[in-house]
Amino acid sequence: MMSLLKNLLIGLLSSLLAVGMMVGYFEVRPSINMKLPPLPTIVPVAQSSQVLPQELAAPTKDRPTALMDSEKTLVDVYKRVNPAVVNITSITSSSNNLFGNVPERGVGSGFIIDKNGDILTNNHVVEDARRIEVTLYDGTKVKGELVGRDPSVDVAVVKINVSADKLQPVTMGDSDSLQVGQMAIAIGNPFGFSATLTTGVISALGRVMPAETGRVIRNIIQTDAAINPGNSGGPLLNSSGEVIGINTAIQSPVRGSVGIGFSLPINTARRFLPQVMAGGVVQHPWLGIAGRQLTPDDAKDLGLSVDQGVYVEQVVPDSPADKAGLRGAQATRQQGRGTSPQRTGDVVVAVDDVQVKSTEDITGYLDDKKTVGDTVTLKVQRGNEQISLQATLAPWPEDMSSRGR
Repeated sequence: MMSLLKNLLIGLLSSLLAVGMMVGYFEVRPSINMKLPPLPTIVPVAQSSQVLPQELAAPTKDRPTALMDSEKTLVDVYKRVNPAVVNITSITSSSNNLFGNVPERGVGSGFIIDKNGDILTNNHVVEDARRIEVTLYDGTKVKGELVGRDPSVDVAVVKINVSADKLQPVTMGDSDSLQVGQMAIAIGNPFGFSATLTTGVISALGRVMPAETGRVIRNIIQTDAAINPGNSGGPLLNSSGEVIGINTAIQSPVRGSVGIGFSLPINTARRFLPQVMAGGVVQHPWLGIAGRQLTPDDAKDLGLSVDQGVYVEQVVPDSPADKAGLRGAQATRQQGRGTSPQRTGDVVVAVDDVQVKSTEDITGYLDDKKTVGDTVTLKVQRGNEQISLQATLAPWPEDMSSRGR
């Protein structure tokens, strides 16, 4: 009897447990046909009546987009200086076997420097041009007249005849006070795209760049502001909007900006500007030597008693240096022996008691202190003897490529 009751009780409990499990299953796992609650209605933002927070709302005239201080600087410089930057188109003639002389158009930049309509640009922008066309910032196109040029520093002045209210001259800065790392701003017409602004920094100072005449241009500014073909002749500016350089050249294997651009210091341009504006071609003093900076190793190998100065490798025939008696290194063949011993060249130690170490030092001194027709005293080391020679400076021959300082 007890066994029977026990079995009935166990069966009852098992049934209750099974029913509970079934009920629990249907409570936590709804069936696939179960009706889900409706999804919320999605209202497009444009149709929503909800007001967005102020920082997310679109800018309006009453609430313009906020600018950082650096952006404000660039916007301000562009607004003030862009009206002074012009597009210069030079038309030259090119020989063609089929059609003869064919006009070619070159595009560069320039900037207005006064209310008389004078525009400063690069010499290579207008060189050999038979016609010059200038486009102002407002689209006005006028004829330009070449006033003067200086190929040795790659500057030229073009004049236009327009009403004074269309002329907004730039403000000149001081390129001697530049520091590596400060902001650099370029405005010009790269690839013909007018009124283009690019920015960067002053990457380096004191670079040396060869001019078309064979002379070197000293104190060139290097910048990573994007400079491309068409930027030539345009202004390089500081953060105050002052012109600190004239964008002149790039170093690039692809004829486009790779972050190495060069600008002529504005102080260099200003130094020769009065002569350029006087008309014609500026003449620079010329000595007529080719040489290199002497090193202690050179001095030891050549048996010289000095270890610094300019070692004269060549003296240009009939040049001021040649007439003064300066000697360059020379190989001579001994008669009947077939050997070629080398005559050691002179070493220029100083010019007018100013110590020189390189040909750039000589060029710089002549440019800064002397003019054509002046006489200079050369302190020269010849073997173990130091002598003084007098040289009267001549004009730099424009058709020379690399025949001496």
